[in-house]
Amino acid sequence: MGRRLGLLIGINQYQDSSFRPLRYAETDARAIAHWLVNSRGGRWNPSDVQLLLGAQATRQCIEQWLAQLCLQAAGPDDTLFLYFAGHAFLDEGRAEGHLALADTFYQQPASGLPLATTLLQLLGRSPARAIVCVLDCFQTGRFWGQRRASPFDCKPLPGPMFLAALQQLPNRFLLCSCRGNEFAPEQGEQNVGMLAHRLLLGLCGGAADPTSGQIIFQRLALYLQQSLGEQQRPQLFGQGLGPVVLVGEEETEGPATAVARAGAGGDNGHPGLPQRPGGPGTVLQAVHQMGQMPQPTQTPAGIAQLSPLQPSSAIATPRAEQQAALLLQQARALLQQQQLAEALTSLEQVLQLMPTHTEALLLKGQLLGTAGRFAEAMQAVEQVLRQEPGNALAWSMRAALLANLGQFEEALRAVERSLSLDPHNAETQTIRSAILVKMAVAQTPAAPTGAPLPGPSPSTASSSAGAAATAGASAESGRGPRRRGRALLMSLALQVAGLGLGLLGAWLAIKHPGAPGALSLTIEGLGLALLCANALSGCYFDGIWRFLPIPLVSLLATALPAYLLLTQSGRTRLAALVEANPRGFTAIQFALLWFGLVAILPFLLALVGLLSGWLRGARRR
Repeated sequence: MGRRLGLLIGINQYQDSSFRPLRYAETDARAIAHWLVNSRGGRWNPSDVQLLLGAQATRQCIEQWLAQLCLQAAGPDDTLFLYFAGHAFLDEGRAEGHLALADTFYQQPASGLPLATTLLQLLGRSPARAIVCVLDCFQTGRFWGQRRASPFDCKPLPGPMFLAALQQLPNRFLLCSCRGNEFAPEQGEQNVGMLAHRLLLGLCGGAADPTSGQIIFQRLALYLQQSLGEQQRPQLFGQGLGPVVLVGEEETEGPATAVARAGAGGDNGHPGLPQRPGGPGTVLQAVHQMGQMPQPTQTPAGIAQLSPLQPSSAIATPRAEQQAALLLQQARALLQQQQLAEALTSLEQVLQLMPTHTEALLLKGQLLGTAGRFAEAMQAVEQVLRQEPGNALAWSMRAALLANLGQFEEALRAVERSLSLDPHNAETQTIRSAILVKMAVAQTPAAPTGAPLPGPSPSTASSSAGAAATAGASAESGRGPRRRGRALLMSLALQVAGLGLGLLGAWLAIKHPGAPGALSLTIEGLGLALLCANALSGCYFDGIWRFLPIPLVSLLATALPAYLLLTQSGRTRLAALVEANPRGFTAIQFALLWFGLVAILPFLLALVGLLSGWLRGARRR
């Protein structure tokens, strides 16, 4: 069996503010890389997986690693896995798709990575048996919006010529997904992006072959297409001559067998996926929700599928058993009506009559878990395990509770004990997959460690990446304060300019009544428009730093009319102005109205800009 080599790239922050900051890109790449090298996950060799994040992912560094991985390190039996999470855009001059790297500028397309040119050279020349390229991109730029057929169309990125050429290259796959665009913000699930979360679920077993347990890329792509919504649903391009095994031991088989196995029918709307009799149960939902146990709505028959119930007590009287059965039936009815407190009371009465009643203890554990009382729920489950160490359902519940508490290693041991007791239970297998996903997300503080990929120039690539990381970190540390300072100074300058125009218009109208009235009104209108535009647009894009001077200007604009109208000295000055120039009385009224608008309107528009920018995710940090 050949090696499996991986290059994973994630970029959240960009030097060019045209690319809005992303939340999940780096976490996604890190989580997938962690899972691939985890001994309980993909079991890839850590030295064969390279992770580049943030400022490390410059164009020079990415090109070096791609060339080394595809052309030098890969052999004829190897499989390559490339993953990119970040921004992508189209060159508005040539309509060619580019990946935006850490040092890319939108107005300089040559600073990005030309997708079609780069991939055609690498995919066509690489000796690797199979190459899988997954692009989880945020669509950037108006030109892409004009070229796509829908807000989630990824075809403009590779382009028609590249897609046509890809059909002539066997076992070369491109899986493109839209992370978001100018209309659809980035979406996440369980602290990672939508595609990454479902990708991890598929790798953890959701897309596993039911007979061999292998994770075949063709089945994984089908799983993603069936399990994701239209916004994140990936588009698959390329063709294969056989199964591309990402996880598990490879088997020798003919193309006909591979196609038949990859396309075998399944359940739950996922062709070719393992069947799940009875559907996902309450314990599975608990692991997915991670922090909220589900409503325990399983019937007694459903529970018995995992663990047949044993007689509750050897010394219980027939009358006590009858009362306990009635109370247990009442508790189930209350559960169906979502009356959890009353159901818990009925279960406590059952346990007073029969303290070792297995089903009552399990239902009590589920109820307490639903309420977030995990420690008490664990006591009930532990009691079941003390009296019935072979109860598979109790071990699954223990795994779900431990996962909710963040104790993933212990949770994994518990779910594996449940599978050893009931190895064919699909629900428990999916619980194990969900725990592995949470481990991959929670335990990824740093990139996977290991020796560099083999090749003649690893030191060059490593030093380039290190230099890029150092330079990028230094630039990033200074860029934030400078940007905030520029936003504050710009807001102050625009505020002063707007007030100055308003005062100039009022002065012309009052001191020079012979001047055209339209001129003074136009100048005052320009000043108000400048103040309003700065408040709305500036706060939408730059946030609080553009907002700070606006309340001060509002106070100043309120103070001047208040002084003239409410104080004795102010009224005296106002009367003197009117007496000196009676024809300027109307101009004074307009000036007071202008100041009133300046005191209120920009402040309200600034609040609208702050709120809408936060809701739409347009804030440029």
